[in-house]
Amino acid sequence: MKRPFVVVLLALGLATSAAAQRTTGQIIGKLVDESGSVLPGVTVTLRGAGVAGAPTIVTSDAGVYRFPVLPPGTYDLEYTLTGFATIKREAIPIGVGSVVELNITMKVGSLEESVTVSGASPVVDLVSSEVRTSYNREWVQNAPVRRFSYFDLINSAPGISATSNVGQSTSAQSLGNSTNENSYQIDGTDISATPWPNTDAIEEVEVLQLGASAEYGNVQGAVFNIVTRQGGNAFHGDANFYLQTDGLTGRNTTDAFDKGRPYHRDTWRDMTVQASGPFIRDKLWFFGSLQYQRDWDSQPGVDPRFPALNDSRRVFWKFNYNITPSHQVMHGYHNDYYFIPDTASAFTAPSTIAMNHGDNPTPNLVYTGVLSDKTFVEARYSGFYLHSSNDPNKDGEARVQPRYEDQDTGFITGGITNWAESRSWRYGFQTKLSHLTDKFLGGSHDWKIGLQYTGHGSDNLNGPNDTFLTYSTTGRATTGTTQLPFHQGAGARSVGTYIDDTYRVGRAVVNLGVRYDYSKGMFPTLPFLDPFGNPTGRMSPANDDVYHWNEVSPRVGINYRVNESGKTVVKAHYGRYYKALEAVEFRPAVQSSTTQFNFALDAAGNRSNIVPLQAASLRIDPNFKSAYSDQVIVQLEQQLMTNFGLQVNYVRKSGSDYGAWQDIAGQYVQVPYVDNVGVDASGQTVMVYRLVSNAADRVFLQTNPAGMYMRYTGVTIMGTKRMSHNWQGVVSLVLSKAEGRLGSSARLGAASAQSSQAGTFGRDAAGPNDFVNTDGRLIGDRPVVAKVQLVYRFPWGILAAGNLQHQTGRLYSRAVRVSGLGFPAAPQINMESHTGDRRVADVNLVDLRVQKEFPVPGRSVRFDVFLDALNLTNSDQFESVGSVLGTSSAFGVATRYIAPRRMQVGAKIRW
Repeated sequence: MKRPFVVVLLALGLATSAAAQRTTGQIIGKLVDESGSVLPGVTVTLRGAGVAGAPTIVTSDAGVYRFPVLPPGTYDLEYTLTGFATIKREAIPIGVGSVVELNITMKVGSLEESVTVSGASPVVDLVSSEVRTSYNREWVQNAPVRRFSYFDLINSAPGISATSNVGQSTSAQSLGNSTNENSYQIDGTDISATPWPNTDAIEEVEVLQLGASAEYGNVQGAVFNIVTRQGGNAFHGDANFYLQTDGLTGRNTTDAFDKGRPYHRDTWRDMTVQASGPFIRDKLWFFGSLQYQRDWDSQPGVDPRFPALNDSRRVFWKFNYNITPSHQVMHGYHNDYYFIPDTASAFTAPSTIAMNHGDNPTPNLVYTGVLSDKTFVEARYSGFYLHSSNDPNKDGEARVQPRYEDQDTGFITGGITNWAESRSWRYGFQTKLSHLTDKFLGGSHDWKIGLQYTGHGSDNLNGPNDTFLTYSTTGRATTGTTQLPFHQGAGARSVGTYIDDTYRVGRAVVNLGVRYDYSKGMFPTLPFLDPFGNPTGRMSPANDDVYHWNEVSPRVGINYRVNESGKTVVKAHYGRYYKALEAVEFRPAVQSSTTQFNFALDAAGNRSNIVPLQAASLRIDPNFKSAYSDQVIVQLEQQLMTNFGLQVNYVRKSGSDYGAWQDIAGQYVQVPYVDNVGVDASGQTVMVYRLVSNAADRVFLQTNPAGMYMRYTGVTIMGTKRMSHNWQGVVSLVLSKAEGRLGSSARLGAASAQSSQAGTFGRDAAGPNDFVNTDGRLIGDRPVVAKVQLVYRFPWGILAAGNLQHQTGRLYSRAVRVSGLGFPAAPQINMESHTGDRRVADVNLVDLRVQKEFPVPGRSVRFDVFLDALNLTNSDQFESVGSVLGTSSAFGVATRYIAPRRMQVGAKIRW
């Protein structure tokens, strides 16, 4: 009696990262006879590749049974009771986070009699009010995607919008939320950063977008949950090869744009190998994966002699150890040795493109204990440790050299923005106890209680290059910035606890939860540097409480079965979701930063009008608040036929208390400015702010000014077809409107990432002018997003898969640099609100795969060859413009074209 209690206490004494971490699903149900009376004592046996042996449980006095913590896959169940015919349910699919409810009616008969039902399980989620999409192994291994990383799979989900489809961008938005508000997880490890595991090592992808339970804290956006493959009692493996060449690449730009330099595929090779099996049958399993990928290319208009040099070498392993049938330990490890360059364009010289390179060890360790058929516990450690450098992409280019950005033409020459040596880390501990109560308050309860702890931080050595804003055609004075190298770092810690109850009563399921989070930010002590980047021996002061938050987040949801069969379910959900405390948001104010100097350059090249911006000029409000959003969902789920379901959701999000900077020492007056210069000048008068005090005396406070907000309204329609009759698919349509004002709403470009961090909004570049015409549609607003993913298995071992999408193009707004306002450099100010009337081209992509399987006679070996047609229609959408400045000749000029049609050939061998 004491041992389970001790295990529970030990588990609850641990802590976890603030976002819930799940890698499994569960089966739950009730057994009754033909009269509807409950059947206790029924033996239920489970079989499947994801479990050792054949676990059995016996139904409770209420006839209830549960198999928790089941890895993704398909399972068979058998129900036996003396005096009744045996029932068999076969090929029951279990996904990540799914709760499959199988209620069984047993008929009087002998044990020898049996009734077998195959593949029939609910497609309607009867338990949770979450809105999520899962992609199983069938899609993951056959998806026609570009294979840069697992983000290509995530971005297929309904309503998910990648910031960019060009280059190596990985940020994405979900239903109005910003890119920094998502949680990225691999096997329960909250990475929310750089690691990108091999696509061929993935078992299943879960995208949780709405209605997250109280298990999830410090996350306002989506939870992208990647569950990797694991070993079993049989040896399996596969090797994969993918190839693209310039000869298999089309062209989707004209000579007028690319000057005879279309998109150029320099090199594409992608090779992976995976192996899994038992070290000890039913006891110790392994899975391992290796990947080598080289992706070198040049964007249209870019000299093909200087391609973007993207390389990755990825290693992954996972060990599962069954201590006993009820107690398991899992250890996983991932590392990515990567080289990722910025994306060049026709307006950027090769010398200006930076290359970020490094590696990111990501370990985790998980204990799972099934203490009884009603109680299980999980304890977890996870970590992420990044080491990276920022250097020029072009071989032989100097790290340190000035950078020139021509405001009249949009051309950028000289060096990279900055060089850097960076270290960042994230670690967490968690525990979760789940207990099922059969009879309480007229129904059953699935209780969850957990403790969570997470920490993250960074220490970066930055070397900003001198940057000059030039005017080659209008002849305006050149301005610039200069800053010596400096250390910059910050950290954050969060502790959270929650309780969550899934209460089943009659046809209703009520989800009730509440969580509490305590978070605080910290400055470490860091070395001051001399002009050559060497430590001086002086250290910056530490601050172990820059600001802190205490947050209580209620969540409530209800599901109601309209009919007894459960094929029609109406749902509603309300939840409050707080933003995570991000150390990067307040990091600019650390005192180890060197002074940045703004200056003007005269005709002789002499610097004048020098204005310093010291670290002491940046301050953090100790009462800085956590941004939050209230989320309301109304949902209808309908099973249209076996294995085919329809889901319709209405969602409303309302976000407040977002951060920005305010000048608390400078004095400003509003003055009129007539917009009468440049392309599309309106002639209208815009009220702007003139600085009338000394620019060197400004002090900027990071706080929560009025006018920073987010509003989102949307309707999501999604049809999901499980694999049956040789095909599966997901079809979705999202109609929405995202508006507000965030830290990313000023000085934005069409390819900018939407972020809710304070950034530099309201700071030295433009001060209060950042509030001028920056409300309206958010940069990530896409009113229409439609997607289709299909897999069809033809006879003769032929498979076809399609990945189609349409998304409204991202917006941009016309701006002008206004002189004579007392700033060190003319501030960029919007001349029009973000109405969404100006947009880049809509995204229309069709990616297809055709694959042929060749079984090896007499062996369990299969050989496949395939052809992927990426951007089959050779669409020529552009994602950005050369400049948003109406006075620039690059204003509105298309740039960042999506890659043209590419034929990717490949082969697989599986055993």
